Amino acid sequence: MMGPTTILSLLAVAMVAVDGRFYSKCDLASELVSQHGINRDDAPDWVCMAFAESSLNTAATNTNSGGSSDYGIFQINSYWNCDPQDGRKTKNGCGHPCSDYLNSNIGDDVTCVKQLLREHGGWGFSYGHGAQCSSVTSSYLSGCTY
Repeated sequence: MMGPTTILSLLAVAMVAVDGRFYSKCDLASELVSQHGINRDDAPDWVCMAFAESSLNTAATNTNSGGSSDYGIFQINSYWNCDPQDGRKTKNGCGHPCSDYLNSNIGDDVTCVKQLLREHGGWGFSYGHGAQCSSVTSSYLSGCTY
């Protein structure tokens, strides 16, 4: 039998899934530059990192071996950077519930990643960026207008 908490959790997941979005590389670059103040020269790093982490899916989640989870297009971590609101210990460095990073509005995701870039002095917080994007150039977004 499902209790009220289980039913609410399932409804929340269903609502998030409906509000998620898959970006194309070009669409994400355009939005990052035009709506979120990302420098055009930095857009390839941002898009590559999002592709490496989530395949450009705003509703992506991943459970890590240590028990934390990653959320959204930039895979923001539940132990360090958001609150999973499930009783697990969290630092919540970006000051948001993790569910905020699972919808199609990426403004709060971008704000969190900007904060992480400042705190870490670059992309060192992102395994995906380190593995796949450390030598990315503007050619990564060739054919895109942004």
